[in-house]
Amino acid sequence: MLCLSFSLLYAQETVEGIRRQIKAVEAETAREKSLNEAEKKRHAEFVETSRKKVIALNSQNQALKAELDSMHAEIVRLSIARNKAVGTTRWYESRKIKYQESLANTIDSLAPLLESDFPYRATESAENIRETASQLRKGIISADDALGRVLEVLGERIRMGYTTETWEGFLKAPDGRSIGGKYFRYGAVAAIFVSADDNDIFWLSKSEKGYTWNDVGESLMLRTNIKDAMKVAEGKAAPHIVEIPIAGISKPMTPAQKEITK
Repeated sequence: MLCLSFSLLYAQETVEGIRRQIKAVEAETAREKSLNEAEKKRHAEFVETSRKKVIALNSQNQALKAELDSMHAEIVRLSIARNKAVGTTRWYESRKIKYQESLANTIDSLAPLLESDFPYRATESAENIRETASQLRKGIISADDALGRVLEVLGERIRMGYTTETWEGFLKAPDGRSIGGKYFRYGAVAAIFVSADDNDIFWLSKSEKGYTWNDVGESLMLRTNIKDAMKVAEGKAAPHIVEIPIAGISKPMTPAQKEITK
């Protein structure tokens, strides 16, 4: 009887142990299943996130490609525009060089005219003109600057025609002598030279060969008029009308009347 009870107790404990093992296995299985479901969920989320990232990267790639294509097209357009601008610049530079050369030649052509003009600073004016043309050819000055200088020289020559002036200096006489005395200029039409001792008096005449100094000779009236004009020009006498020879009149005995003013 005791053996039977012990057998029943042992069998009962065995069944309970088996049940506990079954429950443990079921619990482990449930846990594994839960972990597996969680892993599947994480994997699905990872796949979805990766898919979205791939889509976003693909969109960015397409946008970058479109931007690169646009930049390439803009570079091509700018290159074409630059080439056109370079061509236009070269054309204008070529025209500018030709214009400057033509203008320099025109300015140079004024020098001989100035040299043959009334012989008062004529050589200086001609040299200024030639220097201006030279600097224009070398590109040292612009065409506008060159024109400004030429107009300044010509303007000075024009203003000279409205002024009178006296100054001391030396005259190389036709006979080769160097005579000291005083010059008198009336505008750009008359010039007179009186020696320091008043013995030699010359007037400037113009012929086909240019300007030359001529001795007034022994004409008392002409010598007196010239000395009188010199006094008026120097402010030593009141302004009044006197007769003086002017350039362009071939004979000193045929003077034109001129009003000498201070």
